[in-house]
Amino acid sequence: MMENMQTVMVYSESGGVSKTTTAVSIAMIAAERGLRTILVDLDPRAASTKWLDVEPSGDGLHVGAILGDDDPQGWGEDLAVQSAWSKNLRVIPSARNVSNREADRADHAELRLRTSLVGVSADLVVIDCPNRQGGPLTLSALNAADTVVYASTATSDGVDGVTGARRTVEQFRLSRERIGAPVTITEAGIVCGSVRETIMSRPAVASIEELRETGMLLMPLVPERAIIQEVRITGEWYGNFRKGAPVLDAYTAIVNQVIR
Repeated sequence: MMENMQTVMVYSESGGVSKTTTAVSIAMIAAERGLRTILVDLDPRAASTKWLDVEPSGDGLHVGAILGDDDPQGWGEDLAVQSAWSKNLRVIPSARNVSNREADRADHAELRLRTSLVGVSADLVVIDCPNRQGGPLTLSALNAADTVVYASTATSDGVDGVTGARRTVEQFRLSRERIGAPVTITEAGIVCGSVRETIMSRPAVASIEELRETGMLLMPLVPERAIIQEVRITGEWYGNFRKGAPVLDAYTAIVNQVIR
């Protein structure tokens, strides 16, 4: 890995909590700043892959190939596909059968993603994680990353997803400490997305307060805008549209706090 390369995993143990929007936003904003960025889609639902409209460079040449190879060195560079959105953004795509890797119990399988990223030409790697509790895919991200960003929404699901994810990260830390291995992962904070700016419901207010009490809530809150769902269907970057400006502004401020 490049000496100063940062690897950020975007994680929640709940679905539908702006995880992919957060991962894609961090990656694209960094790329537009001139950072050579690789977005790793580790989620078998392949939401990032579909949104950026990228295809593997060949049959089976997606993130599953990395996770299934005993010696994946160099795969990160080889499998990263150029994105049409930015010359500085490449994507390691996912596919449905990546979920098969959850059954992989081979020795050191959780280190394969990290190994594949050694020597990649990148300043920043962003990993869009599946919403799983532990398991080989999550462990792969934890071993590869040095920074974790939690994704959430102003809902009880959003809060639960963060609570579970933080517990998993803590267990990972403890297991590393037990074997005397260095613990290099840091928590950058919690992103709260899709927040309605009109009068908020009581559960939403309570959820935001609960996230705030962790002392890790990154500000500003990311406002809800219909354009996000629209561009995810059309494979476009919301930052190219005036309607996306409030979301872009919020994520830009967050990126300033997350990226070294």
